[in-house]
Amino acid sequence: MASERVGKDMSPGEVVRQRLRDIRRRRKLSSAQAAEMFDDPAMSATVLMSIEAGRRQTGATVDELIRFAYILDVPPAALLVTDDGAVQVAPGVVVDPARFRRWVLGQEALDGTNTALYKAAADQLASTTTSASPELREEFLARAQVAFDSFVADSEEIRRKTRQQVRGVLTDIREAATSGADTETLVGKIDDFLSRLE
Repeated sequence: MASERVGKDMSPGEVVRQRLRDIRRRRKLSSAQAAEMFDDPAMSATVLMSIEAGRRQTGATVDELIRFAYILDVPPAALLVTDDGAVQVAPGVVVDPARFRRWVLGQEALDGTNTALYKAAADQLASTTTSASPELREEFLARAQVAFDSFVADSEEIRRKTRQQVRGVLTDIREAATSGADTETLVGKIDDFLSRLE
C-alpha cells in the first residue's frame, strides 16, 4: 500500500497537540483545570496552551503525553492518532490517517521499513498484552460453552417441573372449588401450597 497525501500534512507532534486540545475540550476541562490535574508545578495553563498551540520550543514530551493520557482517561495511542489529515512520519514519508493509526497500533508496517523487524516487535508487544495463550483461551471457551449448555438444560428442567407443580396446585384448587368446598377449605389448600414454597 503506497503512502499518500490527504489534506494538510501534520507532524506527529501536531497530531498530539490537536488530539490533546480536542480531548481536553471534550472532557470540558479548561487549560487551568487540566494543568492542575497534571500535578506538576512546571505544567501551568500557559504552558499547556503553548503546547497545544505549538508555541513551545519543544512539543509534548513522552512523559507529558503519558501523564496527559492518564489524566484525560484515554489510552496513550488516543493522543497519537487522528482522522483529520495525512501524517508526515519522516521526510518524504506521508501516510493517510487510517494507515498511521494501524502503524501506531502495531497492525501494519510502513513502506520503507523492515517489515520483519516491525512484525517481530508488534508480535512481541501483542504477546505481552495477551493474558492467555490461544490454547488456554480455547479451553476456557469450550468449558464455558459446556457450563452454559448445562445451565440452559437445568433451567429448562426447572421450568418444566415448576409448570407441572403449578398445574397440580391449580388443578387441586379447581377441584375443591367445583366440588362445592367452603371458603375455609379453599383457603386451607392455598395456605398448604404456600407453606411448601417457604
